[in-house]
Amino acid sequence: QHEFLLYVGCTASYDRRAQGVARAVVKLLNAAGVKYGVLGEQEPCCGESVFSMGHRPYFEELAAKATTVFREHGVEKLITVSPHCYDVFRNHYVALEARPVHYTQVLSGLVDEGRLEFEVPLETKVTFHAPCLLGRKNEEYGAPRRVLAAIPGVELVEMEHFGVDSLCCGGGGGRMWMETAAGERFSDLRVQEAVDVDASVIVTACPACIACLEDSVKAQVLKALRVMDVAELAAMSISAALTDA
Repeated sequence: QHEFLLYVGCTASYDRRAQGVARAVVKLLNAAGVKYGVLGEQEPCCGESVFSMGHRPYFEELAAKATTVFREHGVEKLITVSPHCYDVFRNHYVALEARPVHYTQVLSGLVDEGRLEFEVPLETKVTFHAPCLLGRKNEEYGAPRRVLAAIPGVELVEMEHFGVDSLCCGGGGGRMWMETAAGERFSDLRVQEAVDVDASVIVTACPACIACLEDSVKAQVLKALRVMDVAELAAMSISAALTDA
């Protein structure tokens, strides 16, 4: 019945900031007429955090359960909100039959097909922070940038470190659960790079990156810099009549 399963994920289900990203993804899919389904309370955890922290037996248990749930529901393609979910499905699930894609890849394809059009000019200068598990790990640098380039009025400028040289936000590899001393946080360096190119918005495509970057923006009192997700920025450029879910 559906073209995709929209896999919301734990972070976007429970974290209020990330919930806004998931809602923006839904608005964009609705605007493009994509047929998708969700599992709601039946949605299993992907186990990525467990995998990153090294608890392999528990991860294998979670992966087996998720694989069974997807198979029982006939899932062939699934869209993830988080690159962490995308990476673990793509590279660490040994028996997954469904094909995972990150939502930015889907949006980029919809733009290319003419199914998703942006109408409202935003007139803002942005810079893009590539999540490690989307860019460095899975070599997807183009899709988010193609979406941003399609939004009228958006000027995309690159920071000092971008592409394969992009800095980590500091939240990957299980470090979301650890404390890093002030002055040693990658996110502090990253937001300063955004300030250096005079960007008004540092855009990313990962809930973990948003959390780390927003913490640094607040800690450094950078009132002129805003942290947003690609989906949030793109949803702002969609006609209001199309975004009503």
